[in-house]
Amino acid sequence: MAARSTDNEISRVLSVLSEPTRIRIIRLISGSGELRSCDLLPEFEITQPTLSHHLNILLENDVLTSRKEGRCVYFSINKGTMSLVADLMAGIANGSLSKPASKKAAVSAKPAKKEEKADKPEKPVKVKPEKVKKDKKDKDKDKKKKKKDKKDKKKKK
Repeated sequence: MAARSTDNEISRVLSVLSEPTRIRIIRLISGSGELRSCDLLPEFEITQPTLSHHLNILLENDVLTSRKEGRCVYFSINKGTMSLVADLMAGIANGSLSKPASKKAAVSAKPAKKEEKADKPEKPVKVKPEKVKKDKKDKDKDKKKKKKDKKDKKKKK
């Protein structure tokens, strides 16, 4: 089970990192050790709320960690999570990937309850088609069209 949850975590992180803005955020923070959002914002052509959105996604998925000092929030790389991804990539690049990395090898800030949920297969959501309400004019048009179609069929016979 541990290998499966590790694979799920790596998959989730890679999905989060599929956004170029988030990769750039990671590069900038990684190069500096830790940064505040006000230090990051001048490096992008996005608004502050958009930057906050990306930072929150990175935090929620354990890619970043944060610490508060007064009114400032400092962001840094979650080394435990990123080492899982790095180990996978290194194994792929070296051709020495035999089995998934152990969850115990890397420290992650993720609570156990969330990992258990990741192991459970998700139930497919059934989407019911919306019933389109037709007003009286549309219904009358449909009736006229049906009558016309019937007449056309009779003429062809």
